[in-house]
Amino acid sequence: MSALRVQEIREQGFPALRLENGPLTLTLIPELGGKIAGWEDRRRGLSWLWRNPYLPWRLPQAEARYVQEFDLGGWDECLPAIAPGAYPADPWTGVPIPDHGELWFQPWKIQIRIEEGKHLIATGVAEGRSFPYRFERTLILEADRPAVRIRYRLQNKAEHPFYFLWAAHPLFPLLPGMRLLIPEPATARVAAAIGVAPQAMVFPWPQLPVEGGFLDLREPDSEGGWALKLFLRPAASWARLIHPTGAWWEIGWRGPITHLGLWINAGGWSGANTPPYQNLALEPAIGAPDDLGVAMREWGFFGLLPPLQEMEWSLQVTVG
Repeated sequence: MSALRVQEIREQGFPALRLENGPLTLTLIPELGGKIAGWEDRRRGLSWLWRNPYLPWRLPQAEARYVQEFDLGGWDECLPAIAPGAYPADPWTGVPIPDHGELWFQPWKIQIRIEEGKHLIATGVAEGRSFPYRFERTLILEADRPAVRIRYRLQNKAEHPFYFLWAAHPLFPLLPGMRLLIPEPATARVAAAIGVAPQAMVFPWPQLPVEGGFLDLREPDSEGGWALKLFLRPAASWARLIHPTGAWWEIGWRGPITHLGLWINAGGWSGANTPPYQNLALEPAIGAPDDLGVAMREWGFFGLLPPLQEMEWSLQVTVG
């Protein structure tokens, strides 16, 4: 009997899809931007993804502000940028880019099939709202394997070049004793900091220069009262988050991905006028930093899709 199974359930009132392959259970909410709301390791009884303890799942509107109203948790996709701002190139110069992009606040179409009892394939599709693109994400679960392959396809439907930033945005609880394993050597660049005073905006991972010494980011202090957004260019295309129990969640990437975004919130930030909370994100990204205009004018890292062309890239997540 195949370990692959799909169930239609409700998640905090929303229609949801539960995908199982034996060791893993993933929960998708199509109406919330195809959000991966849950990622469970059934062998260990461990739920990996963070949920905001103060905000329930709720339906956003196009003008909603992600960081101030919808930092709910789970895994979202960010495109055509992460930070809000004006699109910086013709023919869409000045068109507003919403906070964390256009994908998270619109319903997705998700189709699921099981091939020969061996692979469970869930393909989600969303269309650009203010920009003419088609975004596709396909999750592939193989029976009895604690891994998920994720394939992406972005299509430019316009007769003009399309500049963009993309980032996967999975959020995890930041727990005492949690560790980060990122291949060295890696160059890190600070994009934003709260409660710490970096002396150099570019530094070799993992020791960030701060007042009075260094902050070792491999084992972030969950009660440190600070928050930090970095972009790394590691020696290899993977990163691993190690749970205090010794379990781990590893993400690898292939294709035109240029950076690993790293958000560490050690109790220094909350976006919705709630008490501060602790979370962490590992974000493979095309381009950096979060603002498309800054990426094009200053950092020099961004995605460029020629007219009427497509681009593909992929991730693989393995838990152990």
